[in-house]
Amino acid sequence: MEYVALYRRYRPKEFREMIGQENIVTILKNQIIMDKIAHAYLFSGTRGTGKTSAAKIFARAVNCENNSQGEPCNTCESCINLESNSVMDIIEIDAASNRGVDEIRELRDKVKYLPSMGKYKVYIIDEVHMLTMEAFNALLKTLEEPPSHAIFILATTEPNKLPATILSRCQRFNFKRISAEDIIKQLLYVCKDIDVEIEDAAVKLIAKNADGAMRDALSILDQCMSISRDNIIEYEEVKTILGITDNQIVYSIIEAILDWDVKKALVNLDIAYNMGKEMTQLIDQLALALRDILIYKITGNADLMVEIRDEESEILKKVQLDDLEKISEYIEILADRENKIKFSSLPKILMEVTLIKLCTWTKPEKAAAGVREERGSYQAVKKEPALERAQILQTSQKPSAPPEKAAVKEDTAEAGKPFSWNQAVKEISKEKPLLGMSLGPGKAKIENKKILLYYDEANKFHYDAILKEKEQITKIVRKLFGDDAGFDVKLRENDSEFFMKTLPLEIFGEDKVDFIK
Repeated sequence: MEYVALYRRYRPKEFREMIGQENIVTILKNQIIMDKIAHAYLFSGTRGTGKTSAAKIFARAVNCENNSQGEPCNTCESCINLESNSVMDIIEIDAASNRGVDEIRELRDKVKYLPSMGKYKVYIIDEVHMLTMEAFNALLKTLEEPPSHAIFILATTEPNKLPATILSRCQRFNFKRISAEDIIKQLLYVCKDIDVEIEDAAVKLIAKNADGAMRDALSILDQCMSISRDNIIEYEEVKTILGITDNQIVYSIIEAILDWDVKKALVNLDIAYNMGKEMTQLIDQLALALRDILIYKITGNADLMVEIRDEESEILKKVQLDDLEKISEYIEILADRENKIKFSSLPKILMEVTLIKLCTWTKPEKAAAGVREERGSYQAVKKEPALERAQILQTSQKPSAPPEKAAVKEDTAEAGKPFSWNQAVKEISKEKPLLGMSLGPGKAKIENKKILLYYDEANKFHYDAILKEKEQITKIVRKLFGDDAGFDVKLRENDSEFFMKTLPLEIFGEDKVDFIK
């Protein structure tokens, strides 16, 4: 018997078999039950989420002779003929290979013919965003006023490429990525049905790498079955199929990055490359591992980790709260480089450059400060207190002012204890890490041991978090610097309004400034 790929064998044939698209299924079934069927639909979403499957089920359901609650019966003559493609009442068109105006004109000429046996003739145009603009124009009039027996279902992964005139004539349904939990349930069902055992870690790894696509998950499972022994799929076999680098190599590279050890990072990269590992897969693993470190250090919840499997891992113990901002910057750099590496003809060289950048990376303001130390032949920046972005407003941003009031120093030594906003940020971060992260986007103005923290509208979320804990922050500030220390937080609409109105008043005084409307 001819072998059928798992993704074809387990393709949904009824709406109830569709996974993760409950809202869409409910709406489509209700339209069939109430006989309120639109003439044009747009199914958009990432690959493998059920767009084409839903279109085929819908096409059979509207033509089913024994339709029950919006589902096709799959036993009547119409359903059987439509499923076997023995009648041409469901016409599938691949717009990637039939994208020209001539093909659409041919479709437009044939759409007037009645269906051969059902009530509707359904046109499913897959990857519709690939049509040329001339083809869209040829389709437009037919899409707007098709014959009563015609239904158009357009499927696409890139709805942003469709003309607004097409979008406005369709009922739009956005197919979301299928959750890892739903993918795991389906994979376990399939494995049980085909009498294959699979390790828990293996099924989770497949679900994670499927990236929300059920078709991709079943394709990976299909590959794993080809190398499994005794119908048992193991975690290591899945890693081999996916080309995933050993976790220890990933941890070693991260340790090298945190220690600014370029040589160690490049040696481990060579090991991974010689093992035949893809650079895009490696960069994904590095980003996920750094993400796990960040999430675990903030929440303490090991269940939220994806790449790091052991909460007792040495890499988690090595990272301190002071490293969190640096790690978030590393993730941004890796995410930026991923696409470049994916389409590069020299992925290993680009990966080497990326690791060198991470191992020697420093924030511009720290580099300007000249705080450096020698590490072998590389320049490395000393660790600074976490979340240093909460800093005083720079003099260069302010309008001209008398010399004695032109700048506000961050540290003063008034009435006893030395005053340091960085020290306050560090203490707040120790007691409440999430609150400490919200201090980062703020800009602090400090004068006479009074701290005024400003946020713009784009950072209102962080402003609200700080405002809620204002009393607690004030207590910490006073505990550190004395009872005469103070703290307040303000939200401003935008920087220009602040500098044009608020700052001149504070610098020159209200009696010396007047605003002309």
